[in-house]
Order: sequence, then C-alpha cells, then structure tokens
Amino acid sequence: MGATLSIDLASRRYAQFGILFLADDSRAPREIEPNELGLKDPPEAASLAAAIDQFARAADIDVLLLDGPQAWRYPASPIEHMRLCERVLNTPGKTGVPGEAKPKTYLTYIRFSIDLFEQLRTGFGWSLLTSDWPKHPGRRWAVEVFPSAAWSLLGIDRLPGKIRGASLESWRRALARTTGYALPSKLNHDQMQAAVVLPLGQAIHHRAQDRLILSGLDPVFEDGIVYEGLIANPRLAAS
Repeated sequence: MGATLSIDLASRRYAQFGILFLADDSRAPREIEPNELGLKDPPEAASLAAAIDQFARAADIDVLLLDGPQAWRYPASPIEHMRLCERVLNTPGKTGVPGEAKPKTYLTYIRFSIDLFEQLRTGFGWSLLTSDWPKHPGRRWAVEVFPSAAWSLLGIDRLPGKIRGASLESWRRALARTTGYALPSKLNHDQMQAAVVLPLGQAIHHRAQDRLILSGLDPVFEDGIVYEGLIANPRLAAS
C-alpha cells in the first residue's frame, strides 16, 4: 500500500522539525532525524524537497504530510487576509495574497512552506490533495495538515503549547490508545504534532473517506501561482 512521512515543519533550524515514518502495514511509527536525510541548516526548500523525495522513493512513501501552508490566498476571495481552510480551522497564521501574511512574523515560515510544496510538485511529481482524491490511485500526495485541530477530531484534548520541561506522556498514551500505534517513548512536542496526523496516511491508502475531513477549497492554479488548497485532518470513523 505504501508508507507515510509526517513532518512538523520549521523554517529556522532542522532541529525544530518533527519527522515520523509509518509503513502502511505497521503500527509502530519511527522517528527520523534530519541528519538521516542529509539535511544541514539553514532549511532551504529546494534541497529539502530533494532529500524528502529521495528518502520517499527508497522507503516507498506515497503520502507526505506537511504542517504548513501549500498556497496563497486567492485574490478574489471574499474572505479577507486568509485562505478559506484557515478560516474554517482558525489557524494562528493567516496566509494572504502572495507575499503577505498575518501576523507578519509568520511570513518567513509561510513562504518557506509554500516554496517546499511547489518544489515537491513541480520538481518531483508530488500532487496536491484534491477533493476527488479517491479517484486517483497511484498518485503521490503532498498533504497540508493542521495537527492542532487533529487532536480534538480524534477525541483527545488539544496538545498544549511548548512549555520547557512539560511532560507530554498523557497525550502520548491517549494517542496510542486511540490510534493503536506503538508510539516511541519521550516524543517531543514537534514529533507529537507529526504523530497525531499519521492516521491520514492509512486513510488515504485505504480510501477510507470517513476517516479524514477536508477543509477549504481545491487548489487553484493561475498564472504560475497556486492559491487556496485543502487542509486534511484525521477523524474517528463513523460508528
């Protein structure tokens, strides 16, 4: 069926990334350190995309989960300052028209994430997720996620913000119970955010539409720029 790679992104240092790998026939996610991918600071979209693609091909990964925006706000959108998916999920960072973000401190991260999606799509053949994804077997999907929303969709209290020395063990145990995953012990905050969206990969592999929820609009391609896009999150299957 393939495998999933989940990356909680950062734009300053690779040490701030959280990266987990999960084979489709496994219930045991594996931590991946940036140096395993040959990554060296500072993060740069083109080299990161190349490293991800090389690792993905070797490990049979066909679902890539990225915690960061894939596109800019469509200029004609009636929603001001942000994409529809960000309005629906109330994300802290708002992606504006090209070159704009709210708050402005998010712009470097947002630009880096959008550039990464673009490099993956145009340079290595990854597809941005669309609402008709089950009709396209065989594609390699680059999927935008928002882990903060995934916790509640899985019936777990939202992971708190980063607090030095805080224990995340209760969230790790709750996530392990809910997903059935044998999660590594002592996952840090970034790795926990990468872990909570991992069920998306298996939902996509098995075309289980009841196990994911999409927010926003299909990506719009216009004049060489990508706008809007869908944010995917896992959810408990309907009983």
